[in-house]
Amino acid sequence: MGLLVNGQMPGPAIEANWGDTVIVRLTNNLPADSNNGTTFHFHGLRQNYTNEMDGVPSITQCPVAPGESMTYTWVATQYGTSWYHSHFQLQAWEGVMGPIVIHGPSSADYDVDMGPIILQDWSHQTVDQMYDAAQDGTTGGPRVLDTGLINGMNVFGTDGAGNQTGKRYQLEFIPGKKHLLRVVNTAIQSTFKFYIDGHKLQVISTDFVPIKPYTTSILNINIGQRYDVIVEANQPVGDYWMRSDNQDACAVITNAKNIKGIVHYAGASGSTPTSVGFNYTSECVDEPLSSLVPVVPYTVGSSNTEYDETVVVSANNSLNLYRWYLYGTTSVTPETFQSEWSDPTLYEIWKNNTVPPYSGGLAISVPKLKEWVYVVIESPIPLPHPIHLHGHDFYILGSGSGTYDSSSSASLNLNNPPRRDVALLPTAGYLVLAFQTDNPGVWLMHCHIGWHTSMGFAMQIIEAQDLIKPSIDDTCLLDDTCKSWRKYANSVSLTTTDSGV
Repeated sequence: MGLLVNGQMPGPAIEANWGDTVIVRLTNNLPADSNNGTTFHFHGLRQNYTNEMDGVPSITQCPVAPGESMTYTWVATQYGTSWYHSHFQLQAWEGVMGPIVIHGPSSADYDVDMGPIILQDWSHQTVDQMYDAAQDGTTGGPRVLDTGLINGMNVFGTDGAGNQTGKRYQLEFIPGKKHLLRVVNTAIQSTFKFYIDGHKLQVISTDFVPIKPYTTSILNINIGQRYDVIVEANQPVGDYWMRSDNQDACAVITNAKNIKGIVHYAGASGSTPTSVGFNYTSECVDEPLSSLVPVVPYTVGSSNTEYDETVVVSANNSLNLYRWYLYGTTSVTPETFQSEWSDPTLYEIWKNNTVPPYSGGLAISVPKLKEWVYVVIESPIPLPHPIHLHGHDFYILGSGSGTYDSSSSASLNLNNPPRRDVALLPTAGYLVLAFQTDNPGVWLMHCHIGWHTSMGFAMQIIEAQDLIKPSIDDTCLLDDTCKSWRKYANSVSLTTTDSGV
């Protein structure tokens, strides 16, 4: 069972050219008794001075109630590949998502644009059904999923067996031509190694940032990340496996090595491939930072403000439920993120110029523009976390194992460091990020493991608060969406049941 956008999963692609104005109308056709609001978040889009279009319940809007609609309007100020998804509870991993392609320049030439390659994990029990078990403080913890999909497709069972169900995603290469693949990881918990047997991948962009091309055999892609890669069809005409191997060292999938599509060369037999995969060590890593060199160089300034956050997980609370806690600059006492569907931060700033109290110290104010903010996140827990920031591309200044030593800040990379919107906090390690304040709004920063976001691994950044209200273009939309949601929520006695985001 899944939740679908226009009857399909992945949902229909949003396709535009760099500089276009994009208009997306979202209608919530879920049943009124389903207790499901919804939103669309356009992942990685900066929403420059259009904060109300960021699509985060409890932060930039109220959820869209069943039977209601909302129109999102934004300018494609970036180009490349991404995805849109619901930010309401775990809907994104039940099927409410689809690709975004914004055409623009590229850092290397190709012949054929093959479109998005959407990677995801999947289970025969819905993630919503699994959530209570995942958060249970006595018996809960990480979930084991059944399988994975490529562009919504895969088989379940052994090749050639009579009880195998489903089918593989297939695409055709033209011999001698260079093919662009737009690879997106939309999983709830899984890190993938993506590759095509016998072929090299030329990587030309990371998230929405064009980079100097480099070549690899295997692409490490974490949740929420995107890579545009060029594959030259320079192997003997034949049929080859395209693999999205789950890395069980990060999170377990039962059929971890059977998440495959098929590349057929034009003129090949079209049979089941017999090609052999590359050898590697299962691991939870990003692509090497030294490889991710932006084409357009920027230098990071010294920090005006620094936030240092340590992340832990605990079920030692009144609910006996697992929650993720952050503490450091924001709070000496560990806090888990909380917000309220019916009272989003942007609404309160518009109405009263105040920030709701629900998030406590995890609502961070950076009042001035044109300042550099450094965020240091570290965790002693042997589990990696993909960190995503809304409203900005951040600069990755450094990462490593163990505890970050601020006295060694001279080793941070300030000269054209990697720039993107999702980066991996290493297992039992640290991650140092920077961004420049240039976009008034309320921006979520969170772990993109779906379970962890719902369990409170998040914080919100209130950027240039005095400039937020005048930047809201359509206050009627903000107000009307909340009025409709509150009416619906009251009618079914619905309250916020997770972190709110």
